[in-house]
Amino acid sequence: MTSWQQQTLFRYLIILLVITMSACGAKPSVTKDQATIDYDLLLTMPKENISYNQAVKPVLDKRCVVCHGCYDAPCQLKLSSHEGLQRGASKIKVYDGARIRAIEPTRLGIDAKSTDEWRDKGFHALLNEGETTDAVSNLQNSVLYQMLRLKQLHPQPRAGMLSDDVDVSLDRKQVCSTAETFADFATQHPLWGMPYAMPNLSNKEYATLVQWIAQGSPGPEATIPSPNAHPQIQRWEAFLNASDLKQQLVSRYLYEHLVQAHIHFSNTPAREFYRLVRSFTPPGEIIDEIPTVRPYDNPGPRFYYRLLRYQPSIVVKDHNVYEWSDQRMQRYRELFIEPQYEVKKLPGYKPDIASNPFKVYAAIPPVSRYQFLWMKRGFLLRGSLKARFVVGKLP
Repeated sequence: MTSWQQQTLFRYLIILLVITMSACGAKPSVTKDQATIDYDLLLTMPKENISYNQAVKPVLDKRCVVCHGCYDAPCQLKLSSHEGLQRGASKIKVYDGARIRAIEPTRLGIDAKSTDEWRDKGFHALLNEGETTDAVSNLQNSVLYQMLRLKQLHPQPRAGMLSDDVDVSLDRKQVCSTAETFADFATQHPLWGMPYAMPNLSNKEYATLVQWIAQGSPGPEATIPSPNAHPQIQRWEAFLNASDLKQQLVSRYLYEHLVQAHIHFSNTPAREFYRLVRSFTPPGEIIDEIPTVRPYDNPGPRFYYRLLRYQPSIVVKDHNVYEWSDQRMQRYRELFIEPQYEVKKLPGYKPDIASNPFKVYAAIPPVSRYQFLWMKRGFLLRGSLKARFVVGKLP
């Protein structure tokens, strides 16, 4: 049997498998016209898992994260990390001017810690979560794949104006298709495939994502702190979690002023960052971040300051770097620990007190607080400019 005959036979077997599954009650997620499976890509799919970090993440960063990288991404779909892909999407808008009451936050990695918890919060899957996990099922039951395939079936012109059917207005209606509703979505909006209102993925980019989804969307390799970061993390966590009242107040001060920072340790890789968080678990154990909404909310009777590796892709909107080193720790000691002042009682977390830094940190000498703020003036300025730009107060 020739190679061509073998490939033809393999395609027929795959088609027969799909027909058999349908006959046994498997509900197709798209119409017949749209249910095209890229069998050629399945034939050339590598036997080993495609690396998320080395192959998939670069494509997502280049073509997807520009729209799906922030807290308020369309359909709350964050493609800046594998956790965002597993969480899926939600029809609930993060920001809604017509909404009167606040809603529960949906911060990735904070407000829910598992896929089941996100499903309880109304997020629907983008990847196959069914009992059948063969390559064809992984594609058929993946909204992400169907969105990518829809774009391939209806490619965007390389020149000229966008079709009027492609709505790019700022207040356009949000449509968050699920596996059950995708057939109707594709029929009504055939030009709304992903990337939305942008050129198609290249053949290589498309093949990488399709074959990765067919493999079951394997996650990234486990990451550990770099050799130079690990001992610094240990020193900083020991410093921040000292038990005396003066140190507890100073650690609270540092946390509330650096809660939005992407902390970078000296002599570590340029793209390795950490977040200062409050955790239920002490140093040496897996971090379990306390999901408070504001940094001055009550974290409970017992908590620990921890340094959590920041894994998502970097986006300028929320990337504000702050450098920590042994020299920086020594400077903090000079400003906050060595001066002679007494902390007789730690301030509580009642809103009228906790929200007022002049009341909370009255015991810390004003000159120490001033020098600390002056030392981090660049960090504060960058954060302020980004915040003003985001809400439209800068040209």
